[in-house]
Amino acid sequence: MKIGIIGTGVFSTSIALLLANNKENQIILWSENENLVEEYKKNKKLNSIFKEKTVPKNITVTNSYDEALDQVEIVFLMTSVNYLDDVCKDIKHKINPLIPVCIGTKGIANDNKKMVHEIVHKHLKNKFALLSGPTFANDVAKSDPIGFVLACKDKKTREIIHTVFSFHSVFIKDSTDFAGVAICGCIKNIYAIGSGILSGLGYHESTNALYLTKVYDEIGEILYKYKSSLETFHSLACFGDLLVTCTSNQSRNYTYGEKLGKNGSKKALEKYRKENTIEGISTLEVMHKIIKRKHLKCPILDVLYKIVFQEESPKILIEEITKISTK
Repeated sequence: MKIGIIGTGVFSTSIALLLANNKENQIILWSENENLVEEYKKNKKLNSIFKEKTVPKNITVTNSYDEALDQVEIVFLMTSVNYLDDVCKDIKHKINPLIPVCIGTKGIANDNKKMVHEIVHKHLKNKFALLSGPTFANDVAKSDPIGFVLACKDKKTREIIHTVFSFHSVFIKDSTDFAGVAICGCIKNIYAIGSGILSGLGYHESTNALYLTKVYDEIGEILYKYKSSLETFHSLACFGDLLVTCTSNQSRNYTYGEKLGKNGSKKALEKYRKENTIEGISTLEVMHKIIKRKHLKCPILDVLYKIVFQEESPKILIEEITKISTK
């Protein structure tokens, strides 16, 4: 199968490496980074993404949308959420409208507060699906057993994506809950900052378990407001992704929170933010506005906003999670 992937971040590249295990697949990675393409052409490696990992022969890298979309049978959109709108505008006259699109981007756009599937629906006529789940890029690239939730309402699109991922190491659970899957895919990054803060403050697994139990309840309130399904709440998209992101320093959001909890200097925090994409920060800013507009009570999210954006003491997170419930 010929597969186009728009985006060459760590996760999109790991998906390409996973799909390349099927030697019959031909994968074309699109990148706006001309240096990255030159690196690939020169030595067949992408060291700036995965050091010392040779790119399989059935993967090519290009700066051209025309090449990335030419006669492909499926397209994966996997750019950063804040570039997704522009990318969709750029490709809408280049992509065959009969080709299914699989959205691997997570997040909510800063400027218009739209979720990823809403952005794609606005610009493209293609049938599309949303893929989300508890997956670190390094694990995907190593072909470890992993799981996704696939939100999709078109039978043919769903079948094609299942075929693409027909590996023994990949489990896919079907869903039609676009909003719920999209929300879970981004807000877990917010709460991962909180888990990192607790670690930075010197607390351990038991305290994080208390925190995550309260977080899980808070996410349930958010999903209820969006009329999301209970199945999504208990799925890989919610419980699974929350679990992996909030318990590992592989998560940049968790690591950033840990630095906050240790009272890292502003200079050190800014340096880390410049060198790493911390999705939870921008998502926190957007979600804070959304929950206020929807009159939702999300005390933990409120506290994290105060710590990250109003520079309040990280210790207020402990004060919040040890409060006796008044429900």
